[in-house]
Amino acid sequence: MANVTGKEALMQILHHEGVEYVFGIPGATETHFVDVMEDHPEIKYILCLHELTAVGMAEGYARTSGKVGFLNLHTGTGLAAGMPMLSNAYYGGVPMIVTVGQQDTRLLASEPAMSDNLVRIAGPFVKWATEIIHTEDIPMLMRRAFKIATHPPTGPVMVSLPSDVLANDFDFEYVPSCHSFTKLHPDDEAIKKACDLLTSAQNPAIIVEDGITKCEALVEVVRFAEQIGARVYQPWMSDVNFPVDHPQYMGDIDVTSLNTRDMLEKVDVLVVIGALFFQQPIYLPKPLLPPTTRVIQIDDNPWQIAKNFPISCNIEGHIKVALNDLNTALDKKVTAATTKTTLDRINIISQEKQTITKAFEDKIQQEKTNVPISATRLIQEIKDAIKPGTLIVDDCWSYSAILRKMLPLSELRSYQRARGGGSIGGGLPAALGTKLASPDRPVVCISGDGSALWGIQSLWVASRYNIPVTIIIISNAAYRQVRLMKRKILGDKAIGRNLGTELLPPRNDFCKIAEGMGLIARKVERPEQLKEALRQALGCNKPNLVDIAVDAAL
Repeated sequence: MANVTGKEALMQILHHEGVEYVFGIPGATETHFVDVMEDHPEIKYILCLHELTAVGMAEGYARTSGKVGFLNLHTGTGLAAGMPMLSNAYYGGVPMIVTVGQQDTRLLASEPAMSDNLVRIAGPFVKWATEIIHTEDIPMLMRRAFKIATHPPTGPVMVSLPSDVLANDFDFEYVPSCHSFTKLHPDDEAIKKACDLLTSAQNPAIIVEDGITKCEALVEVVRFAEQIGARVYQPWMSDVNFPVDHPQYMGDIDVTSLNTRDMLEKVDVLVVIGALFFQQPIYLPKPLLPPTTRVIQIDDNPWQIAKNFPISCNIEGHIKVALNDLNTALDKKVTAATTKTTLDRINIISQEKQTITKAFEDKIQQEKTNVPISATRLIQEIKDAIKPGTLIVDDCWSYSAILRKMLPLSELRSYQRARGGGSIGGGLPAALGTKLASPDRPVVCISGDGSALWGIQSLWVASRYNIPVTIIIISNAAYRQVRLMKRKILGDKAIGRNLGTELLPPRNDFCKIAEGMGLIARKVERPEQLKEALRQALGCNKPNLVDIAVDAAL
């Protein structure tokens, strides 16, 4: 036990907990925090020009590394400025610790400048929030913060750090907690009931979402789908939760349309795994789940199970473990007859997917020479140019569906996008955090121009710390995703009514912005320029940007 300051104790705790990076932007209330970091070069401080960048980088780092993202923000204004990305982290279950500087506790009663109720501000978008009042409580509360952030359902926590708490000294000895063993087995009766439902199913289907990635259950869910011969869908693809090129993967399920209800009426047993079931952005006159469809729901978050719809079987536990148990139980039910039935179903699904794929390939060919450049031509050129092992960060909302159809996304954590919807603007900073977490792999961010403008300060961070990511801006001078949603809500009445969705005049020149922040930049306006521009960008091993003008037509 040694007598140390609170700030020194905090650094020792971060070292014990394996923190590599602190993403932040300081003010006066963070003086003690950044001062002590000068003495701890083993923990790298990444200075950001905006809190959106700091939080986005922490999310990208955490999702790629599997570790906790660690932040240090500036009092209430800094915390509030990071809220769009903090909401993404919260709804996406990203483990993150957000420390925020607070004024001296001896001043708080007088409501000093730069003091806020940080616990109340953070409340809606964190699992837990606290303010440390006594220096002696730093070890206990920081240990608790790491535990809560990493315990399922994972998510961000906020810890307010008053300046005097960090400046005071105390007798300190930190004993880290043991690793949390959270791979809980589900109830055996639940597995048996699910197995009985599945062995009698004539037309099963599976819905997956980010619970697969969080629990590293990709191999298990593929085996499960092949065992039961089911179509596989995602309501919102934010990770590789099923290989997109697998013959049973049918892509997006549209939660904004009653066509989904029509499709589910043909499904007798629906298995929902680690997914938001459903998170509808538009009111529909009927529920998406028809009463005839029996549901098996698998999740490690009890809040999600049977939250919106009645289900026939709930399997609560670690998703990887649950799928292993279910696969083992189904193995015991296999007969020659069931194997033939399953293979027949898979053959029908595969033929259906081939038909859909052929129609999409015809569309690619038809648009190949379009000027302005078509999104299909652009994504095809990206597909041809990227190196094996490339990690993709997607913030090109209205083109994401095309990107996910065309890129061979099959590896866990090789792709990330805002989970469950959320805020635009996370792509650029998330790509930087992803690269810090995986320095030996190429990282490409594909962003819309509207999204990029939200996090444009990230370019400065890429340049300052020489983080070699390639940023591809799909520049259509519009909030095209908003136009798409207006069309869904208003129908043809929305055509030509673009108030609030036009990003010109002036047209943003991303090359000049990037060059002003120290990046290499290239502009592309015609399809024949794409191949060489992408070859140079992806081969330079420096932070760089490609600004590509594309067609904004819906």
